[in-house]
Amino acid sequence: MKIVGIIAEFNPFHNGHKYLISKAKEVCNADAAVIVCSGNYVQRGMPAIINKTSRCEMAMLNGADLVIELPVVYSTASAELFATASIALLDSLNCIDYLCFGCETDSIDLLNTVAEILINEPKEYKDLLTLNLKTGISFPKARAKALDEYFKKYNLDYSLNINSNNYAKYPSDITSNSNLDINTFINQPNNILGIEYIKALMRFNSKINPVPLKRLGAGYHSLDTGTKLASATGIRTAMANKDNISGLLPDNCLNIIKNHTTIEYNDFSTVLGSKLLSMDTLDHIEGINQDLSNRIANNKYNFTDIETFIPMLQSKNYTYSAISRALLHIILDIKTDDIKEFVNNNYAMILGFTKKSGVLSEISKSTKIPLVSKFATFYKEADSNQRKMLDINLKADNLYRMIYMNKTSEILPTEFQRQIIIK
Repeated sequence: MKIVGIIAEFNPFHNGHKYLISKAKEVCNADAAVIVCSGNYVQRGMPAIINKTSRCEMAMLNGADLVIELPVVYSTASAELFATASIALLDSLNCIDYLCFGCETDSIDLLNTVAEILINEPKEYKDLLTLNLKTGISFPKARAKALDEYFKKYNLDYSLNINSNNYAKYPSDITSNSNLDINTFINQPNNILGIEYIKALMRFNSKINPVPLKRLGAGYHSLDTGTKLASATGIRTAMANKDNISGLLPDNCLNIIKNHTTIEYNDFSTVLGSKLLSMDTLDHIEGINQDLSNRIANNKYNFTDIETFIPMLQSKNYTYSAISRALLHIILDIKTDDIKEFVNNNYAMILGFTKKSGVLSEISKSTKIPLVSKFATFYKEADSNQRKMLDINLKADNLYRMIYMNKTSEILPTEFQRQIIIK
């Protein structure tokens, strides 16, 4: 059996996701698609607009054969940690043949080369990065600028060969390509994640082959909903504005969304406000250094809601997403020590699977980590590390559930009550 892995959030599931799953199976000649998916909180540092069970169902109605939840400490982490934990989880299954992901640039050679530069950090690149960081710009901007300068300084414009699936042996086979703009390339959201996936595959010496697919339709941040391949950002904005989203999602997903009230970040404002008033120090929280901790402390008495608070904390050092993640970590009490402790996932929390694919049976023969289909049973049997991770997730899910029920008066099952989806 050939299996393709996909890392996703489905926030919400849309036509582009349906295309990705279908195209991934086609290109990789795969019999099944295994998805590692964020749970109730996503990498942009906010709650998912629809709960994880419903998003899993959307995916399974549109080609996913197994959906595994990425623990919340990593689903809300930086791109590098998000990617590393996701790859660790897929790699630990010991039967994933391919990793398929959407990119603005589908050159595997270029992605591999940049990934290897970032892993090895040649002295010349590292010196440029240090100089850029000293100007006070954020790390992502400093890194992009350093890469661009490194390629131009050493005339290392890379040949865009989209047919190779092998890791490039940096810096061999580098040729002149005057049209290549590394700065633009490294700043495109899907390219960033693609590079981080490949870095993680390289670090783990994984046998999984990376396969980038050209992203179609609207750009990642585009609000344009005039195309059937609108971005998740555009769809979320349209939903918030009560605009018509028919045609932007598969019909079976639209029916699910219509039966749910969406969750917004500001729904958590009271929780964050209470935390800000009660916590004396924040530098133990993941994503918060002393400087950001001071900025939060100096502005906390101006807090009214999350969406207006984030811009108060922004500077050239801190991106909107980084601040959003930091505030979510305050809400969920996710500490730096938690991140360090659990990067190598040692269980797979199943959200749903298809019987006919046989993929769960295949994985059960190859993996050494627990495949969890019943939360309550595994919770009793878990070791201390597993229990700690489960408790962090449980606390986060209980908060999401409480806020949803307070907003809607509808009942969501607890983790102990939740049934996995079987198709």
